[in-house]
Amino acid sequence: MTRHRTRTLLLAGAVFLGGTAQAGEKTLNVIMPWEGEGSIHVVGEEKILFSGEFNGIMYVEKASGELDTAFAKCPAQQEINASSRQASARGHCNITVSSDDTVFAEWKCDGELGACKGTFTLTGGTGRFKGVSGSSELLVRSVLSQVVIGMGDGSIVRAASGLAVLPELKYTLAAGE
Repeated sequence: MTRHRTRTLLLAGAVFLGGTAQAGEKTLNVIMPWEGEGSIHVVGEEKILFSGEFNGIMYVEKASGELDTAFAKCPAQQEINASSRQASARGHCNITVSSDDTVFAEWKCDGELGACKGTFTLTGGTGRFKGVSGSSELLVRSVLSQVVIGMGDGSIVRAASGLAVLPELKYTLAAGE
């Protein structure tokens, strides 16, 4: 499937809830189709480690706001247990809003192959996002885990894709912002 067709299908199928919370705190509903690549390492009898990077565009529910169409670059590691078919992943994101405005985040999730649930936490930023804080539940869908089972140690994955959803990203800018 082409990147454009994948994004179109994902966006057409996404349903969001919107709104804002108390003054100073903002709430966004974000969907991020992503693509990635990385390498596979066999680190145990049934344990596989994917180490790579995911990149995507963040789309906000109402197609407006400070993070709509921001570019996210997310180095990541995913550990997969081939026999139990469980996976856990963690990483960081550098979310570029403009050349002067960046948001930093950490994330982690656990689940069965193809579906991971966890947390996405904003840890700071630059420019107008300096001192930003906030978090959301994180939902990640991908076939990456299923694809890498059976690949040899040192194999390279060049075309991973998936979807990350932040159903209620609540964030606050530093005082005076």
